[in-house]
Amino acid sequence: MASKGPGMLDQYRAIKQEHPDTVLFFRMGDFYEMFYEDAVLGAEVLGITLTSRDKNAENPVPMAGVPWHSVEDYLRKMVQAGHKVTVCEQASDPLPGEKILRRVVSRVYTPGSLYEDSLIGEDGSALLASVVLKSDSLGLALLDTSTGRAWAQQFTGPSRFDRLRDEMLRWSPAELVTTSKDAINESMRSVIIDVDGLSLSTHECSPKRRMEVVRHHLDIADLGSIDLDSRPHGMEACGLGASYISSLHLIDSVPLREISVEDDSDYMSLDQTTLKNLELTQTLLGERVGSLLHAIDQTRTWMGRRMLKEWLLRPLMDKNRIAERHSAISSLVRASKRLAEIRSCLQSMRDLERLSTRLAYDRANARDLIAISDALSRMPRLQGLVNESSDGLLISLGNGLTKLESIRTIIEHELVEEPPHTIRDGGIFRIGINESLDELRNRSGEGKDWLKGFEERERERLNIPSLKVKFNRQFGYFVEVTKVHTDKVPKEYRRRQTLTNAERYTTDELAEWEDIILNAGGRANDLEYRLFLELRERVKVQSSVLSQIARNVAAIDVLCSLAEQSRRRSWVRPEIFEDDRLDIIAGRHPVLEEIEGFVPNDIQFAKNRKFLLLTGPNMGGKSTYLRQTALISILAQAGSFVPASKARIGLIDRVFTRVGAHDDLRRGRSTFMVEMIEVAHILRRATSRSLVLLDEVGRGTSTFDGLAIAWSVTEDLAKRIGARSLFATHYHQLVGLEGEIESLFNIHVQVAEINRELTFLHTVSEGPCDDSYGVQVASLAGLPTSVIERARDLLIFLEQQAEGARAGGKGIPLSRPNGQSSLFGWMVNSEINSEIQPSIPSAPLLSDRQRDLLERLSALDPDMMTPREALDALYALKAEEQGKEKMPDWVEE
Repeated sequence: MASKGPGMLDQYRAIKQEHPDTVLFFRMGDFYEMFYEDAVLGAEVLGITLTSRDKNAENPVPMAGVPWHSVEDYLRKMVQAGHKVTVCEQASDPLPGEKILRRVVSRVYTPGSLYEDSLIGEDGSALLASVVLKSDSLGLALLDTSTGRAWAQQFTGPSRFDRLRDEMLRWSPAELVTTSKDAINESMRSVIIDVDGLSLSTHECSPKRRMEVVRHHLDIADLGSIDLDSRPHGMEACGLGASYISSLHLIDSVPLREISVEDDSDYMSLDQTTLKNLELTQTLLGERVGSLLHAIDQTRTWMGRRMLKEWLLRPLMDKNRIAERHSAISSLVRASKRLAEIRSCLQSMRDLERLSTRLAYDRANARDLIAISDALSRMPRLQGLVNESSDGLLISLGNGLTKLESIRTIIEHELVEEPPHTIRDGGIFRIGINESLDELRNRSGEGKDWLKGFEERERERLNIPSLKVKFNRQFGYFVEVTKVHTDKVPKEYRRRQTLTNAERYTTDELAEWEDIILNAGGRANDLEYRLFLELRERVKVQSSVLSQIARNVAAIDVLCSLAEQSRRRSWVRPEIFEDDRLDIIAGRHPVLEEIEGFVPNDIQFAKNRKFLLLTGPNMGGKSTYLRQTALISILAQAGSFVPASKARIGLIDRVFTRVGAHDDLRRGRSTFMVEMIEVAHILRRATSRSLVLLDEVGRGTSTFDGLAIAWSVTEDLAKRIGARSLFATHYHQLVGLEGEIESLFNIHVQVAEINRELTFLHTVSEGPCDDSYGVQVASLAGLPTSVIERARDLLIFLEQQAEGARAGGKGIPLSRPNGQSSLFGWMVNSEINSEIQPSIPSAPLLSDRQRDLLERLSALDPDMMTPREALDALYALKAEEQGKEKMPDWVEE
């Protein structure tokens, strides 16, 4: 006796057990249903009605559903909320003896494995990060399933998790996959916590299998060009991510067409703090409008828009590659007519990169193929325009654009201009493409013509004006007559169905033609479906070539976008060098430059001028000056022209920013703690080739604590690190460092004060500012007059009290070797001893002879001396001090 098979809820529970961390969309007829806890969650996230199955049962099963035809809208909402969804389709026919259709898993949707435009948006991406941990290194791969691209990196040493955090925050992947063992690593957990909105998944795949995936199962055009051994752990991570995606899509291999094996030295490094403060791709409020990307985006295609973002996030460190981009832009700017024609050719072109991915996943429909044909039809014209240029980069990008002309011809010849969305309901191929298809269509067409004539004849013969011939899946074709006219129905009409206001009938003749129509139409649709799959497979074979064409078109689009931007706003080509210079004449902020009254400014760094101390009032434009310096540098190394009259820039390996004040309540960090963590990060990671932007370091604590920190940070950056640094501060005590530190120079924002009223000139000049003008700015803000006058009196008093706390004065403690305890760090000035060290209110200052002795003592390094040498040094010091004045008691203590 045949088995009845498992019940519907039995099937649900079995699949749920295999995918416990996902929400099941369980196909039942025209709906995808959710049950139990999934139904409760789905109703909350999707805003749909929560009902129940078997409502009269003692424990009814919670139930919620969404219609099949709009399932992608609900999938998008669920995935955007951070949930994973398993879609279960029902089999077309039951097995022998089964009364309930089987359900099979067709796909698992996760935040980092999407490729559909409808789920991630045309300009978005669903990046998947995969990480493998080793004893002293880790591998990181970023995979974009929507474009078939991957990036592999490997980090070693104590800073490997810091580098992982930087890259994760830079790219903001939607999902991270790692092994269950690595997922519980404490350092890994710390990184995961720091990346907002990150979905964590685990996947088990042996190291051997990971490399097999890379070597044998990835669709890479030229795997031989990749040195798998140069970044083995990065390649392992790529294999882990690809294996995970393969398991979700239920396919043997993932169509990744390009793996970029990257080194830290290839690109300028931008951490998340810098990206956020500089508002590269979105503003501090999370909006695209107002960001650098939005301000310079003149692209005409979605693939170009994504590549422009990629160039901004990964400025180059290779002088020659930067020069290639600059030369291409220069060529386009000089040929404005050709530039306009190329941009016109790109207008409204569909996203070839995404279309090639849909092909690779067998998800492309007939409209997608028509879009591919339309894009390919533009390639001869585009290639001709690009080749008119003498620029090497443009010509290389134009080469090969017409490789798929034969594919375009086939698609254009075989498919109708406007095919339907679906590929199973016919109407895809032109007449004359297939003889059998034409015959079936003719037969089906004859039947439909007969139906139309039959309806008209019966209305007239029976005198029933409302008589209609209709069709549904349950009854097929039938004649519908309203109840008012049922007495006119002839005997040969056989009743099929009774409705409230009408009766439905069939006839022998109608049944005969129904069989002809359905058979011929169904057979025609089936044949068209098979023909389309064959055509799609022929195009799919060329998906890698199509993807490369898409990348070249995207690059052309970006270069044209940057050229158009440069032409419109009179941007100039920067000169790039391998030294420490950064010389910008009349630089402008690329987002704010079009604001009326914007004032351009110069900035100059050189070998002996690497630290600029910027003073001036609030609202004077200091923060804008800092940001525009960084943005101009990033644009230059991304390959763009820049908003300035002239720019000469030495390559920058990293840009660091400490701008703005905010707390981090989620991690229990105060504003000052966040500031200090960011400063510590800069001091650990900056090099002599970095650009460091600091704004008001030390303001989050007491005046003298903040001044001491700002002072010490300045010395460390200027003396030890030697990075090009721009430090905006209100600590005017620091301006005296210009005479103490050779590479430090004072600059200031000019302001005019007339009758106690301020006029901000927004001009940066050499030398220090005389005042911070804080009280005056407070007055402009509308503080009561009595409060302002009191503040002026208190300001005079406080300035007198702290008169000695100034760089360049006497009694400043000297720097000491790392690790040495501070003996006199509090003795900046005898008048403020009680402020800094209240436990020793009257500690006397050391004499010059005593200070010299302590300095000589501090210069000794016991770790580098033998016991005998150390003892001899102490005896020598003691002998020298015999008969001389005694050290103060507080020093001996």
